[in-house]
Amino acid sequence: MNTNTQFIYQYRDAANYKVFDIVIIRGVFSLFDIEEYLYEKDFFVPSEIGLKDLQPKKLTHDDHIWHAIFEISYTKEKPTVNISAEEIVLNFNRAFSEEWNILEASKRLGLLV
Repeated sequence: MNTNTQFIYQYRDAANYKVFDIVIIRGVFSLFDIEEYLYEKDFFVPSEIGLKDLQPKKLTHDDHIWHAIFEISYTKEKPTVNISAEEIVLNFNRAFSEEWNILEASKRLGLLV
């Protein structure tokens, strides 16, 4: 059985409301592979790398686009998303090089009109 990556990430708004997601990604990668691409060394936008954003359906003035990595570990469990570790790393690189499409991500989520 192949080794895969368990990727746990969280969304936390300005009022400290938190929500997590756990996905199993085919193949392996580590924080070392992506940390240089994180916004301000901590944050990312899941929809820019092929994962789902975790903001609530009804947005408030406390919401924003940023998510944080909670944990990266390895597992023998089957992938739960249709994306590989290699693609995730490439997507982090691309999103970083495009400055995380901050304006477009904000518009897409309904934070800007």
